[in-house]
Amino acid sequence: MSEQPINTDSAAKNDSPAALPLWDVFRGGLVVSMPAAIALGGITALDAVQPLHAVGAWTVSLVVAMGIVRRHYSLLDAIKRHIQRRAGSSAPERASKTGDVLSNIAEGIGETSELAAALTRLFRATADRRTQLQALNERHVSIIDNIPDPLIFLNAKGRVQSMNKAARDRFGGRIMGRELSHVARDPALLEAGNAVLAQGGHQTVEISISDPVHRVFNVRIEALPDEQDEQRSALVIFRDLTEIRRIESMRVDFVANVSHELRTPLATLHGFIETLRGPARDDLEAHERFLEIMEQQTSRMTRLVTDLLSLSRIETAEHTAPNEEVALRPLAEHLTAAAELTAARRGIRIALDIHPDLPALVANSDEISQVLQNLLENAIKYGRDQSVVTIRAEIAEDLPASVSLQAENLVAINVSDQGEGIPREHIPRLTERFYRVDTARSRELGGTGLGLAIVKHIVSRHRGALTIDSKVGEGSTFTVYIPCKAPAVTKSQLFAAG
Repeated sequence: MSEQPINTDSAAKNDSPAALPLWDVFRGGLVVSMPAAIALGGITALDAVQPLHAVGAWTVSLVVAMGIVRRHYSLLDAIKRHIQRRAGSSAPERASKTGDVLSNIAEGIGETSELAAALTRLFRATADRRTQLQALNERHVSIIDNIPDPLIFLNAKGRVQSMNKAARDRFGGRIMGRELSHVARDPALLEAGNAVLAQGGHQTVEISISDPVHRVFNVRIEALPDEQDEQRSALVIFRDLTEIRRIESMRVDFVANVSHELRTPLATLHGFIETLRGPARDDLEAHERFLEIMEQQTSRMTRLVTDLLSLSRIETAEHTAPNEEVALRPLAEHLTAAAELTAARRGIRIALDIHPDLPALVANSDEISQVLQNLLENAIKYGRDQSVVTIRAEIAEDLPASVSLQAENLVAINVSDQGEGIPREHIPRLTERFYRVDTARSRELGGTGLGLAIVKHIVSRHRGALTIDSKVGEGSTFTVYIPCKAPAVTKSQLFAAG
């Protein structure tokens, strides 16, 4: 059989790769570039890149993908034609053509691997960026939640979009998605909110909210424009002024009370002096009576001024805690002896129950003396005739729930009377300056209205606490907790030994 000649023109024609329609190339490129599109979309959503840059990057990846698709189609077509011709080719030709095809395949696989590696790196970078942004967002949320003032974010429609923990605690979650009027129905607040959302800038108003208790807030509304400045959101900051207003009111009341307490005896003195110079000039009996009253009024002013100076001195030093060691029993014995004469006039007996081995107080001796003296004088003033006033001190082991102190070692000092007791509604206000349950009786007994206020501030300076227990018709107990040295024995051992 004669050998058939090879038609080189036909072979060359057959070796030419088949043309792939452009639409098929585009579709294939879309499929290959889809991971890159997803990755770039995620990055854009996280504000890591601008949208225009992301579109440009995806366009480049689409063109590269279309080139890869076209090349791979050509390779696959060449492989197909090579296999079809392989049987009719000589061994050297088959080897040469096979080598070319494999070389092209390897090149295409390399390009695909590089693209896959690039996409993998992109996905990893996107994941890292997402993790970083999430951590940063959580940090910002934590910072905002730890701000003590309530913060509320309003969207462009004036509805509550988010708020911090202080706002949730103050107003509750019921206001989420609602208008500012659901926070407070104050016309000034609503007008300021609308103005800021419409015009930008900031406004400040002061409002009162009575849910559940009356509170005063300074509210600042600050515009938060977006990048395009097409819509405005707003930040509403609530600063609680209730305590500041209460202190201001107390100071006004204090000045008014001091003026009244001083004006009354001064007016009395002025009146008696005029009387003694005029109508009663020669009335010796009136002289004696008026001079006694004038002496009482002078003593009252002296006590008032003394208490005011004491209170001012204690407040000035309140930020520094005393560090002296004070033996309580000798101090209490001295004060008891000084008060026995006054108590005896009403048939009141003073009982002292303080163990001599009680640990020394970490305190200021003069100030502790003032505390005991004020409490003892009050117990004698308001106790019944023929009753008992008790001063007791012991190691404090079980503190009441209302007492929270950092000191580990404390002594509890109790001063109890058997008087008429104090109505419950008055107890929280007893330590206010010039507060009296019975104003007339207090003044009659020589009280200035500052005794318990002084006790409170002294105890506060000693990093201690004051509690008041009282039952109407039975009497009252004032308990002072003062830090002490570490006891050598327990409370039970101490009293067992005594």
